[in-house]
Amino acid sequence: MNAAKEKVAMNLKPTASLIGMLLGGVSLLLGCSPSVQTNLIHPDADKSIVFSASKGGVKGNVSLLELEVGGSIVASTSASSLEYTGGPYPIFSNMMLPYKVYAHSNYGVKTNTGSLYIANPKGHYRYTVASGSNNGYPNSTAEQTGPNLYRLDKAVVRTHAQNAVIEYANARGLTTTQVLATADHMVEAVARYVSQHMSWRSDELNRQVFADNGYESYSPGWDFPQPADLTLTISGDLNNVSSSDDFMGDCEDHAILRAALLRALGFAPWAIWDVIDNPVSHEYNVVLYQGAFRLMDYGTIDRWLETHTWDAHQSYYGWNEEHGPRGTADLNHDYLKDNTHNYPGGRSNGNTWSYQGYYEDVAP
Repeated sequence: MNAAKEKVAMNLKPTASLIGMLLGGVSLLLGCSPSVQTNLIHPDADKSIVFSASKGGVKGNVSLLELEVGGSIVASTSASSLEYTGGPYPIFSNMMLPYKVYAHSNYGVKTNTGSLYIANPKGHYRYTVASGSNNGYPNSTAEQTGPNLYRLDKAVVRTHAQNAVIEYANARGLTTTQVLATADHMVEAVARYVSQHMSWRSDELNRQVFADNGYESYSPGWDFPQPADLTLTISGDLNNVSSSDDFMGDCEDHAILRAALLRALGFAPWAIWDVIDNPVSHEYNVVLYQGAFRLMDYGTIDRWLETHTWDAHQSYYGWNEEHGPRGTADLNHDYLKDNTHNYPGGRSNGNTWSYQGYYEDVAP
């Protein structure tokens, strides 16, 4: 893709400001009803959730305020507001967690209800067998699908996914079990690993490297996306002692590798997307992280989260192992906007979809 924009991005530092940061979650306030708010838009099954309830628009003095979560009363107070921290909620994995607030006053009992989708993207290791006409690799743009590029059938992809976990665990003083048990740690491990071990190289040189390594026949169609297993095995610069040149490729090659490693760790297909901006000049990932779908690009996962810092992150086309092929059809745009608006399968707050929803100052 656009080499100038990509190489600028490799050295770009976000100039973030959290002024005007919104409180996360969904605030419910209907007429004279009480209100309830959560601190997360899309909590993972391993996260605790803070519920804040108040009398809201209820008339008169509130004698009792009660909070119900998952069908049980979990907190009550005679004051006009309360805060309750609950969870994690693994029993509601990939389901809706219902909650309800009751406000008792001299006007009777007023209620308000809501729900949160509790995501559990871990433990979804499955894949469709590669079907590309060039030994499983894509031989045309139409064949640029997840199975043909992620190559989860190749042991080398799984090996490097495990290496990512081990390196991250050692750097953070965690056990590998702790990393694999927490979705955010898995994302951080993969982002760190690719950042540490992969540098940028143009498609022109990538094609030559492939040809020099016996892949003259590799003709994927549009652009030059590298299958993850080949990025890991033949793309590195053997003349450079820096670990950052263990693997090399341009933007889509970084994105494909990150997605493949997360999938190899058992991350759910719907929770990791390869995303292309509009107009087409850059490719990166959108991944479930810290309670919402977030940007994952060059560098560590937190590099791009705070505010919109680069116009190439105008997310438009999206594909993954279940949605594709990689390309620029409007259908890919529908996949992206319908599945990543802060939680799978629906809108977080009823607002019109926007690529800026991936930033913390929009979706905390």
